[in-house]
Parts: sequence; C-alpha cells; structure tokens
Amino acid sequence: MNINMEILRNFTARTLKSWSGYQLALDNSCGGDETREKDKWFLDVLCEQMTTSRGLKAEDLEEWLTNILYHDFDLILEDDSSYQIAFFLLEGFGYIKNQNEAGLQQLLSKLPSDEELAQAKRESVRGAENDEDDEDMEIPEEEEEEEQGPSEPRGPQRQVVVDEDGWTTITKRQ
Repeated sequence: MNINMEILRNFTARTLKSWSGYQLALDNSCGGDETREKDKWFLDVLCEQMTTSRGLKAEDLEEWLTNILYHDFDLILEDDSSYQIAFFLLEGFGYIKNQNEAGLQQLLSKLPSDEELAQAKRESVRGAENDEDDEDMEIPEEEEEEEQGPSEPRGPQRQVVVDEDGWTTITKRQ
C-alpha cells in the first residue's frame, strides 16, 4: 500500500480540528496537564491505526476512537460524532490510498473553513457565558444574521457536563 503519510496526516489533522466535541475536550483540558501532548500523540496513532488495520470499518474505528477519548481524555461523547468522524476519516483514507486528489478535495470542502470554526468557537463561548448569566435568555436569530450576514446551517448544540469525578460528557442539547 502506497500511502502519502503527509497528505494523510494533514487530512486527519484538519478533520480533528473540525470535530467540535473533540475540540471542546482540548479547550477544557480533558486530558489533564498533558492535553496538548496527547492531542499530538492522538493524531499520530490515529494515522497509524488507519494505515495498519486491514479492512477497517467505520464501526471499528468508532469504537477505537471512543476508547481513546475515554481512557486518555476522560471524555464520553454521546452525540454520535465519533461514528461520523470515523466514517469521514475512512472515506478520506480511501481517496488518499487511491491517489484520488479530486475526491479528497471534494470531501474536504464539506468541512467548515477555519473562519467558520473560529466563529462557531466564539459563539460557543458567548453561548456558555449567556447560559451562566441567564439560561432563558437567547439572542434572536434575526439580530444575529444582521450582525454577521447570512450564516451556514448549524449542527446540533452541544452541552458539556463534568461530573464530580472529573469525567466530561458532551451531549446534544435538547
């Protein structure tokens, strides 16, 4: 198998950067004092897992991701994003393995841009501050669109819950 590891690593890093549940875990240092080092390690072992596991299916990669997040980041994701990321990674891996640059670029175009990610992060922080001040207060959507122009459809809102033992669970908001 002739895999361009640099392309795989860049694709995987870009995918992880767009994974909001994982990014929340990094922002909240769910991996403890070594969270940033674990993030780099996770990228390396994830690329290795995809290249060394023959016949890897999305369900198997999802289970592997879930175990890493649980054991190394004290994180439980209940938003089905682990499966979505696993499926996306394996689709991209297939394009990389088959040297299908056009397919890979089309797949990457489905990810939010760096600016969209930064905006979502700002809104998430602002939303968390609003939740702390007054949970019933919401910014009307019309005002938001006037300030920022038309926006892309957003995914489900996520809620971060940390229990007394330090475990972090990210769920969809109801």
